[in-house]
Amino acid sequence: MWRAYDHMDSTLDAVFYGVETRDKRKDAVSLSAAQPISFALLGIDSYGDELEEMGGRSDTIIVVTINPQTKQTTLVSIPRDSYTEMVNYQTDINNEYNDKITHAYAFGGTEMALNSIQEFLNVPVDHYVEINMHGLEYLVDAIGGIEITSPLTFEYNGASFKSGDTVTLQGWEVLAFARMRYDDPQGDTGRQQRQQLVIKAIIDQLLSIEGISNYEAILSSVGMSMRTNLTFENLVDIQKYYSDSITSYEQYLIPGVGMYMEDIYYYYVQPEERLRISNLLREELGLEQVSVDDLNFSDADLQFGYGGNGTLAK
Repeated sequence: MWRAYDHMDSTLDAVFYGVETRDKRKDAVSLSAAQPISFALLGIDSYGDELEEMGGRSDTIIVVTINPQTKQTTLVSIPRDSYTEMVNYQTDINNEYNDKITHAYAFGGTEMALNSIQEFLNVPVDHYVEINMHGLEYLVDAIGGIEITSPLTFEYNGASFKSGDTVTLQGWEVLAFARMRYDDPQGDTGRQQRQQLVIKAIIDQLLSIEGISNYEAILSSVGMSMRTNLTFENLVDIQKYYSDSITSYEQYLIPGVGMYMEDIYYYYVQPEERLRISNLLREELGLEQVSVDDLNFSDADLQFGYGGNGTLAK
């Protein structure tokens, strides 16, 4: 048994990548004390020469909170084109640079992505898991596929899906299911919904697996396609104190509107909506509520008629 735990620890060491984020908590969270925690799940797209050179983009961004007191898990998808501050991006033009949140990863890797997520919603991100598209395919295959009920009928990259049909998908089919956007009547919103279905199905399947050796094999199959700041001790604590809370899900999307700045498309989320999602997540994390004054405001907010305090200018 000790050897199995030792191998698992070594496997996690291979994918461990620590990052520094801006402190959004007064006190550090303790997993062994079963305190509410948050995660950022990042799906990294690095297909194509340009993206590989940039290091990829966080094509999928999902913030997850787990509250052992309420036995509740909450998933919030952040639209990839959301206009927000690129935290710590250096520019000679001004002190703050705003862009699509998906670009934060390309500009500054995991650290800038996490800090930008925190700034966008004013919530702490305690841990993260990032995986590229190849890694997602390997992960799904390693856990024996996942069961999905498609919300619509479509074909994409050789895979076919029928609305209402519940089927077990293999890795390459999951990629097709999660990536299709342009043939969905809801566009990127529909894709976010399908991505949440995939994440929930993967978590459910992982929780059904028993034995340290099985988890070691799964992590080994993902290899360097995955990075996380979770340690082996963290995973043991999560399995021990949080498993019962990862059975009841609340899932949210963030509404907004499309806008163009200098002929580039962005997704604009009003301050009131960011505040609503922020306080929803903060409540699940046991943190005090914030006001609109606690949010960061961009030039887009001014363009939409908001003043520096987040209220509509008269």
